[in-house]
Amino acid sequence: MQSVSQLWQAYRRLLVYVKPYRVRLAVAILIGILYGGSNAALLGVVKRVWANVFEASAHSLSAWQVVGLAALVPVAMIIRGICDFGSNYLMNWVGQRVVMDLRIRLFDHLQRLSLDFYGDSRAGELISRVTNDVAVIQQAISNVIEDLLKQPFTLLFVLGTLLYTDWKLTVTAAILFPLCLVPITIYGRRTRKAARAGQEHQASLLAVLQEAIAGLRVIKAFGMEEREVEDFRVLSHRVFRERMRMVTARALSSPMIEVVAGLGAAGVFIYAYESRAPASTLVSIALGLFMMFEPIKKLSRVHLQLQESLSGAERIFEVIDRQPSVIEQPAAATMPRFQRELQFDRVGFGYTQDAVLEDVSFTVPAGSLTAIVGASGAGKSTIFNLLIRFYDPTGGAIRLDGTDLRSVTFRSLRDQFGLVTQDTFLFNDTVAANIAYGKPGAPRDDIIAAAKRAHAHEFIQQLPQQYDTPIGDLGMKLSGGQRQRLAIARAILKNPPILLLDEATSALDTESERIVQAALDELMWGSAQRQLTMLVIAHRLSTVQHADQIIVLDKGRVAERGTHVELLQRGQVYKRLHDLQFKA
Repeated sequence: MQSVSQLWQAYRRLLVYVKPYRVRLAVAILIGILYGGSNAALLGVVKRVWANVFEASAHSLSAWQVVGLAALVPVAMIIRGICDFGSNYLMNWVGQRVVMDLRIRLFDHLQRLSLDFYGDSRAGELISRVTNDVAVIQQAISNVIEDLLKQPFTLLFVLGTLLYTDWKLTVTAAILFPLCLVPITIYGRRTRKAARAGQEHQASLLAVLQEAIAGLRVIKAFGMEEREVEDFRVLSHRVFRERMRMVTARALSSPMIEVVAGLGAAGVFIYAYESRAPASTLVSIALGLFMMFEPIKKLSRVHLQLQESLSGAERIFEVIDRQPSVIEQPAAATMPRFQRELQFDRVGFGYTQDAVLEDVSFTVPAGSLTAIVGASGAGKSTIFNLLIRFYDPTGGAIRLDGTDLRSVTFRSLRDQFGLVTQDTFLFNDTVAANIAYGKPGAPRDDIIAAAKRAHAHEFIQQLPQQYDTPIGDLGMKLSGGQRQRLAIARAILKNPPILLLDEATSALDTESERIVQAALDELMWGSAQRQLTMLVIAHRLSTVQHADQIIVLDKGRVAERGTHVELLQRGQVYKRLHDLQFKA
């Protein structure tokens, strides 16, 4: 359990996001002060009207004087209402804007974190932090700031007016209010604990939901619908229980205050009877106590809201405080377009303590086709991950035209590469937007030209809206081969000097593979091959037999390097892989 000082430390960190809007906040505070004064003024008006209309002096008033005095009440209420609206609107504007900024800041930071962070996180939990946790903080910014800066002034002005009217009667009525702090303290701790647990269960719930939607085909294929529903039901019950604990804690605070207010009212009646206080004084005190009830009620919930929202703030700051493992150097240079050679120089790497690559060295001349082959787990995809700087080598260096990749900007480095993987990812957008994703604003003619080179134009023409056809979430309205051809077109349109193909046809059926392979062959052997440098992770060795060089990985090391014919003649690792495919 964290201390009060730690709670306020976390809250002050949230308030940093308020600074850009301090002018609006200052105006809201000023209006809040006026709101407190308007309450005190309303008490004075009511006391004066009552005394002049219903007590002894009423007999000397004319009808117009009575109407004039009565009109002071709605005037005071109008002023009070305007102040209430103004402060409430401005406070909530600041709160909503801060929440928006914080959500954008969190999303921006998630985009900049390295891939190792996502390897240790669940997508549903991250979604929960961006949506649910930030929403919880919203009340800490909007409601808490408003209550802390507005309600105390109402209390001070009203209490001052009551003390001036009859301090003994006011003290008698208000002496029990400190008792409200006891349940607030007790239930505040319970709220904090329940809020943290509830948000964690909510994150798990979203994670299960996200996986169930993404893996629906697998779930149905294995007949596991009931198991997934049961897992979701269990987590939903956990979220329900924690939410009800929070509801209980919040709901109990109001009755406790009402009980105390009732005891105070009883004291007022007893004192008024004994002291024979004037009716105008009694009405003014009663109305003042009624006005004090709402500020005390709201201020009593501030601690509960802080406890609840702090759990969300902690989870958000856990992500924001996480630093990317792959960073851009402050003095990073802009890399010019690749022209000469790509070099791996004794590169080593491990995702954990175990090495995936050890002492890997090879050179890829510009305009050449290099194939990377090896058994599963040999480190083929890791080479691509290091090239694009999803990760940094733990040893050695990778250079483009003699420049270490770690010394250049991310943008200029990744502009050098086009990537096509076996697990194609497309956005829920149109065909044209997906092809142009790496080159926003590309002319339609260029998009069509890229689609034709990827052998995608023909099937696109048959879609309902052709290039303007939405393809659904993850491109689910298209077949696997169609999705892969769009991914190839996307890489072609970007026009990078180096194209990375990571087993781009291994997950396709025979017909789709034939079409996609035709598109790849055009890239490999077409007229543009001398301008394009290609690295291909090959699952089927038949597709790379004409490569300029084939690099054979075995247990994270370069076992062999040469052409198809040379490697077969050596009769080592490559020949064994070749024989397994062609003599099976």
